[in-house]
Amino acid sequence: AISSQMLYRLAAQKPFKPSKYFSIDRVFRNETLDATHLAEFHQIEGLIADYDLTLGDLVGMLREFFKKLGMTQLRFKPAFNPY
Repeated sequence: AISSQMLYRLAAQKPFKPSKYFSIDRVFRNETLDATHLAEFHQIEGLIADYDLTLGDLVGMLREFFKKLGMTQLRFKPAFNPY
């Protein structure tokens, strides 16, 4: 919800100003609990808006973000998550 709100505000901004937004929050889902799934988890969400950004820019930003959290052993792999 935060990303949608920030995209809306960014689109209304004249002139366009490159921006970065991040949020870390607890998320709840209505699912049956089992050994590998809980009803709540923490999610990191981010939005970066600028001209001429590439996937390499995204990976670099994620590496820097997690490095500041103390996590340096990262792997990036393509995947699809329907949630």
